[in-house]
Amino acid sequence: MPSLSWKLLVCALILPCLSLLGWAELMNRSAAPLVPGIRSQAARAGYIFDGTVESVEAIAPGSSNAIPVMRITFRVRTAIRGVRAGQRLVIRECAGLWEAGEQYRPGERLMLFLYPLSKLGLTSSVGGSLGRLVVGTNGRIEVNPDRYRTPRQAPLKPGTLPPIWITPRELAWKLQLRGEE
Repeated sequence: MPSLSWKLLVCALILPCLSLLGWAELMNRSAAPLVPGIRSQAARAGYIFDGTVESVEAIAPGSSNAIPVMRITFRVRTAIRGVRAGQRLVIRECAGLWEAGEQYRPGERLMLFLYPLSKLGLTSSVGGSLGRLVVGTNGRIEVNPDRYRTPRQAPLKPGTLPPIWITPRELAWKLQLRGEE
């Protein structure tokens, strides 16, 4: 029969390992509902970053056959794809999208998934509002997993999956986007 000190030693070594395995499983399960829908957005994005809106301005068409655009300037905080941290990124978006409700406000901090530039030099967020995640004052994004369910996934009762609070860097890591700058 093992001595008491042997049992304590085994408990001291095994329990922390089991605890870490349980924590890792919990982290994987909490990420699982969010990843499938966001992963497809990330695959279509040319630019992925966390940044702050510095300015927004309407650019009048230069000719009668030109389209009106909005020029939005961001300061990149966390660079994930297509940008560098600290970079001032200026994008142009069709004013029609702006009028449809997808508006940026100076000072707003967002995690953005933007399409690559079109032939006209325009872009917009992948999936509309799904490609725009608000970063709170705590530096975390509230991701509602129900919002990113794919059409093939069975519907859930609203609120079945609790929101996940995650930093932009953690989200990039869970999406396996690290180091793609």
